[in-house]
Amino acid sequence: MSSFNFGIVGTGFIAGVVAGALARSDKATLSAVASRSLDRAKEFTTEYAGTPVEGWQALIARDDVDAVYIATPTVAKEEIALAAVAAGKHILVDKPFMDSASLKRMTDAAAAKGLVFMDATHFVHHPRTAAIQAAIPGKIGTPRSLHTRFYFPFEDRDNIRFDPKQEPAGALGDLAWYSARAMVEYLQPQGAISQVSVVADRDPDKGAVTRVVALVGFEDGAVSSFDTGWTCGSLLMDFALVGTAGVIEMDDFVLDVHDSLIFQNPDMVARYVHRTGVTNRTEFTEIPVPAKTGQHVSMVDNFADLAASGDAAGRAAYAEASRQTQSILDAVWAKIAG
Repeated sequence: MSSFNFGIVGTGFIAGVVAGALARSDKATLSAVASRSLDRAKEFTTEYAGTPVEGWQALIARDDVDAVYIATPTVAKEEIALAAVAAGKHILVDKPFMDSASLKRMTDAAAAKGLVFMDATHFVHHPRTAAIQAAIPGKIGTPRSLHTRFYFPFEDRDNIRFDPKQEPAGALGDLAWYSARAMVEYLQPQGAISQVSVVADRDPDKGAVTRVVALVGFEDGAVSSFDTGWTCGSLLMDFALVGTAGVIEMDDFVLDVHDSLIFQNPDMVARYVHRTGVTNRTEFTEIPVPAKTGQHVSMVDNFADLAASGDAAGRAAYAEASRQTQSILDAVWAKIAG
């Protein structure tokens, strides 16, 4: 059994996903789970693993916890993250964050103590991400625009996602985070944001942001559009990276259809589509990118490796990707909030 032990703060759906990933990992294990309700923590650990703990303060004080996964409402993340770092724990923090200033306090604190900060974005850990990054120059030339759509049907208005006091950015933080991260990973714009145009919808009763359509331009001329929200009757995860010599497309850029938190399709291999020239669909090229394990499992494995390695440059790269992603959301949020 691995000697690298995680503690989880929170017992919601996404906490269960990471607990499941730890059960499949050969590099990390689940040691303890904290909730405000000890009964809820017991229920969670009965289903997954670990010691139930009442309150996050007790969890970060445990000697058998090397890293803390923080799966709480956004408003609570910074306090827990800073306390965990002060206690000498590495931190894996679920997105989104309050703003860039809050994120910087967390990343700076972790870096100052030689600890790992990583945001819990799964798709960046799938080998397809690195494969596409490596293929871009040869297959599509210079990327000039990225267009994404991510809709997840969701109507439970009693969920915290619809509570602006706990999740101020609503669907922008919940879903558009992935579109913004795709800009960072694939479009890789150079220079500052130069233009932002936004249309957003709010729930008439709760006030939560439920849909965001945005155009973001950068100083180097790169541009990205995204269309995200909870208000479509179908799951959409469409991606088109347009370059000077071709296009790369995906229809599952967030949660790969082979092995992810909602899909388990052993016979379907993750892939991307390459298009160039004047062609029809019979001439598009499908490029498979198989993975040895699910992207959420790879995330906890990579986190454990990074914690063990002492690789300061690698840790800084993850923190910088988080910073760039949040800065895009901040620019869009400034338009929404007025």
